[in-house]
Amino acid sequence: MIDFTSEESHLLLNPRLPEDDVRALRRIYAAAPQLAAHVWIATSGSTGGWKLVALSKRALLASAAAVNRRLGVRGGETWCCVLPTFHVGGLGIFARASISDGHVVEMTWEPHAFAASAAAFSSLVPAQVVDLVRAGLRAPETLRAIVVGGGAMSDDLYRAARALGWPVLPSYGMTECGSQIATATHDGPELLLLDHLEARSEADGRLAFSGASLLSGYATSDIAFVDPKVDGWFVSDDLGSVDDRVLRIEGRAGDVIKIGGELVNLRRLDRILEEVAGEVDAAIVAMPDERLGNAIHLAVAGEGGAIREAFDARVAPFERIRAVHHVEAIPRSALGKLLRKKLAEEIG
Repeated sequence: MIDFTSEESHLLLNPRLPEDDVRALRRIYAAAPQLAAHVWIATSGSTGGWKLVALSKRALLASAAAVNRRLGVRGGETWCCVLPTFHVGGLGIFARASISDGHVVEMTWEPHAFAASAAAFSSLVPAQVVDLVRAGLRAPETLRAIVVGGGAMSDDLYRAARALGWPVLPSYGMTECGSQIATATHDGPELLLLDHLEARSEADGRLAFSGASLLSGYATSDIAFVDPKVDGWFVSDDLGSVDDRVLRIEGRAGDVIKIGGELVNLRRLDRILEEVAGEVDAAIVAMPDERLGNAIHLAVAGEGGAIREAFDARVAPFERIRAVHHVEAIPRSALGKLLRKKLAEEIG
């Protein structure tokens, strides 16, 4: 695993990404400045393309220390990692363990195996909590806290997990802030800002953050490197409010969603669909999904042919189409812009 004390830098990529995306991301990395002691993580760009987020190891450790303080980590304890380490959710587990002389047990996600583990701490996405609840599994006595991130957890799911003894702590975070930003306590699901960050709401409702765990910058195919912070503040695309360090999330500006904890840019998927659909009028839309939070659905006006197969071959597994809807027409504006919200209402 990564040595968080070394000057070496690392590019972390999802091994299941399509080859075209891997090549594009490697080109972006090669053109970016070679920053020492950094980790580069791939995520969806706001304009639909890929980008790399540069996080210093110092920033990742600042986040890790704040999380450890929130969770009351004593040191020498065991963490169970069932999240991918090419994202900050899984990577952060190793950072937290590294500064607390802890141990990390990695395993492929399987609810029964997880319930039988002897870990004190772990991190899950809501879909994994759904699996535990559906299986009726009870938490092991060794488990002290599970941070749940990568998407919102419903109140019903929170209560059901707690009833089975799972010490779930809802959280909110993002790659640009090195992982967690606000995490609940065992007293309730309210999101409380971690002590290494400050937050405010901008005039347009977007949340902004300042602190030791912020990114160094972005690299994209268009711009070799840019630092988006202004006077030490990073303005996110998430809408919300801050009241006495209690964070309330009200939604997300733009078309970036989360599926099973993975960031997905709908604009990028729109471009892929346009390429594979040819003359067929079709559109993709994110629909609510109990397990994944969101799922991609395809709407087709007329005969769809092999659109689904061609589309699925071009995207990551979590971005694949889960259902196909045949409609009379795809709702669009006078200028031809997809009315995605209206489409979702029609097929919902």
